[in-house]
Amino acid sequence: MQQHPVNYTPTMSAVQARFADWRKNKKDRRRIPEDLWEAAVLLNNEYTLNQISRALRLSYSDLKKRIKSHHQLLARKSTPLQDFISLDMPQMHSAECIIEMEHNNGNKMRMHFKGKADLDLQSFAESFWRGRI
Repeated sequence: MQQHPVNYTPTMSAVQARFADWRKNKKDRRRIPEDLWEAAVLLNNEYTLNQISRALRLSYSDLKKRIKSHHQLLARKSTPLQDFISLDMPQMHSAECIIEMEHNNGNKMRMHFKGKADLDLQSFAESFWRGRI
C-alpha cells in the first residue's frame, strides 16, 4: 500500500474514475490492482461499506475483509511503545513516602507508606482524580 498523509481520503468520484479506466483498459479477468483496493478502503473514512461496494461495483464481503485488515494494520502501527520499564529492585533500606492529593471538588486523599508499597499507585491516583474514590 502507498503511504498517504494521515487523514488522506480520496473522493468517491476520483476512485470511480480510476476503476472505470481500469475496467475499460483491462485484459482478460485480471485481479483488481492493490492501489485500487487501497483507494476503495480509504473511502471508508467518509462512506459506508454498502455505498463504496455499490458505487465501485465491488464485492461487499471482499471489501469488508480488506477494510478490516487495514484497520488491524493501523492498530498495530499506532500501538504506543511502553513509556518506561519497571524495575523490581530489592529495597536496601526502609523508605517512607507520603502522597497527598486534593481534588478541586474538595475531596482529599493522603497516603502514607513505609517500606515497599505493593499497590498500583498510578491506577489508585487516576481513580481519585476521576472521582471514583
